[in-house]
Amino acid sequence: MLTCNLNKLEKSNILSLKTNGFSVSFFDSISESATEWNSKTDGNLFLNSSFLSALEAAPPSGTDYRYSLVKKDGKLVGIVYYQLKKINLYLSLRLDTHSPVGFINTLWYKVKSFLAKRINQYLLVNGNMTLTGNNGFHFDDTVSEIEKFNLVDEISDELVCKLKREKIKVKAILLKDFRLSEKPNITDWKFSEFQVQPNMIMKIDQEWSSFDDYIMAMKSKYRVRVRRARKKAESLVKRQLSPEEIHSYGDDISKLYNNVADQAGFNLFILPRNYFYSLQNQLGDNMKLIAYFEDDKMVGYYTHIFNEGELDAHFLGYDPICNKSCQLYLNMLYDLVDDAIELKAHNLILSRTAMEIKSSIGAEAHDMYLYMRSTNSILNKGVSIALDYFKPKANWQPRSPFK
Repeated sequence: MLTCNLNKLEKSNILSLKTNGFSVSFFDSISESATEWNSKTDGNLFLNSSFLSALEAAPPSGTDYRYSLVKKDGKLVGIVYYQLKKINLYLSLRLDTHSPVGFINTLWYKVKSFLAKRINQYLLVNGNMTLTGNNGFHFDDTVSEIEKFNLVDEISDELVCKLKREKIKVKAILLKDFRLSEKPNITDWKFSEFQVQPNMIMKIDQEWSSFDDYIMAMKSKYRVRVRRARKKAESLVKRQLSPEEIHSYGDDISKLYNNVADQAGFNLFILPRNYFYSLQNQLGDNMKLIAYFEDDKMVGYYTHIFNEGELDAHFLGYDPICNKSCQLYLNMLYDLVDDAIELKAHNLILSRTAMEIKSSIGAEAHDMYLYMRSTNSILNKGVSIALDYFKPKANWQPRSPFK
């Protein structure tokens, strides 16, 4: 079980840590520490107070936030970011929509449903569930790799204890998402490592100056595929929405988003109506919402955020009928490539899901590693088994569109 040091918490809200010379302070809102916090984001927009303020103003369902400043000998050396999420695994896995066929499938469905319904607890996430990538902490180079992970581990424990005093019982801690080169190298690591779907990333050739250059780099059959998709979408009008339009089209945006979210096999949250409006207000030109209209009716949209030379494809939505007739989703992917070329981005981050179609436009799969542990040391021994049992399975065929 956890051993807490919170009884030693100073009046200044600073807690001395077991890791030599380090101390931590906790905050419930980014506004309480924005100036100091931004000095340690290292240019990462997804750790900047503007992005985090937008999430606070329009949080995804069941999500709350916590922040930690880490100091050594009184000097700020790092920041640690958390999302507190109430997890209902039965609803997240969308088991209520399943209709298994056959005795064996029905039996396994009942077993999985029985277990999933009992996982309705708080999860403490170091990182961001609305993004793919390691956006949970940043430390100065003066802090070693082993110290970083030991600090995040210890700070997570202390935050769990702090939340318990607030009558919030955290059952598990999740650290997400680490590339192979970022994996912790700790022998007595208490976390179980697991993987879900890979991050789909497309490297943008810096010699491409237009979308036509991208097409010409493709094999013949993929060039034909692009032109066919473009022709099917000729009836659509595409334009970037202003902040005011994002607000006024809020109901349409939510409906189209839910069309896509409802198809997902696993969904941890639902975005509120004002989510994109809040992002636009805080991020300005770094965030764009591009909408598609047919006969003056919005039939789809996608969003992207420009961060440190990378274009991060964010959430999207579409009408399923138009998606089928106009190949709307595929055209959105092509438009994202076009946007990335125009912005001179080095990479287009397409995140998880729909791996095969994303690989068909040029994205490649990059494995990401996540780490979880139970706050109960006895139950923690079974975490790796549970993760393997519940994680979504995906079979797909990688494609290679380029010459």
